[in-house]
Amino acid sequence: MGRRPHGVRTITAVAMAGVIALTGGTASAAPPVAAPTGHLSCHGPVLGCVRDARHILEDVRDRLGCDHRAPFPAIYVQLQRSLETAVADGGTFDEPSWLAGSLNTAFVNLYLDAHEADRAGRPVPAAWDAAFEAARTADVNAGQDVLLGANAHIQRDMPYVLAALGLTRPGGGTRKTDYDRFQAVLDRAYGPAVQDVARRYDPLVALADDRWNPIAGLTAGQLLRTWRAQAWEHALQLAAAPDQAARDRVARRIETNAAQWAQLLGTVSVPGYRTVRDEYCRTRPGRELAPAVPAPAGAPASTPAGVPASVAAGVATAVPLPEPAGAAG
Repeated sequence: MGRRPHGVRTITAVAMAGVIALTGGTASAAPPVAAPTGHLSCHGPVLGCVRDARHILEDVRDRLGCDHRAPFPAIYVQLQRSLETAVADGGTFDEPSWLAGSLNTAFVNLYLDAHEADRAGRPVPAAWDAAFEAARTADVNAGQDVLLGANAHIQRDMPYVLAALGLTRPGGGTRKTDYDRFQAVLDRAYGPAVQDVARRYDPLVALADDRWNPIAGLTAGQLLRTWRAQAWEHALQLAAAPDQAARDRVARRIETNAAQWAQLLGTVSVPGYRTVRDEYCRTRPGRELAPAVPAPAGAPASTPAGVPASVAAGVATAVPLPEPAGAAG
């Protein structure tokens, strides 16, 4: 897998133990736990932990090349860059050791666990399975690949990590404030992330007005905010569950919600677009690209050359929004 930061007892093991306890150890609800992975640990300065996360995600991205699973770790790299800046500047979070240290490290590790389990042919949660299968076989665009991965990671993984690591500070205050402040980090990363995915993998992602997004009525940014809010609510439900049966019911809602969203996100496809994407990626001049930089405020996105109008129109087809999460017990 490449670079392994120091440390033998990883946050993944601690968070995973909490995940198993929260879900009753069921294979359908918990991530693969056949063997400890030891991807990342966070025992030193928080800034170093975020930098370690970025390095290992860069390694995953680069090893995948033009594989359609690559756009997700590519945007994850940009997110880590934005988080690095926030931590280095200071003053963003009340408890940076939790947000940028424990939470970020455990969260990245769950993605790495799912990625390696899929590569090894081991079972993964349904939302992740849908994301990886679409990347392997579907005629979706790179923005959809990103959203499929983000759905699995935020709506499915995040509630378990949050609940396992704790929603309140040692002194009793809520950690929701820092969780909400992290949205600004995501917002700063969004433009560079889209730009990076567009130039590396799929020019369609650079189209204005989110025309690559298959969900009508919500921008990709709005989807991510909605999913993060729902993840916190699900984490609250996990933490408040009085017994294992109640936790299992919450876990089923989490898994079902993420799986249903994955189905919707993969509904729209344009026959033959895999070939368009593959050719575009293979003809990029070199694989080592400079970090993306944000476009000037208010600058319009242009339609990249080489994308047929029929393709651009096809991905704008609307699909219905899912029912609100938690509607069913």
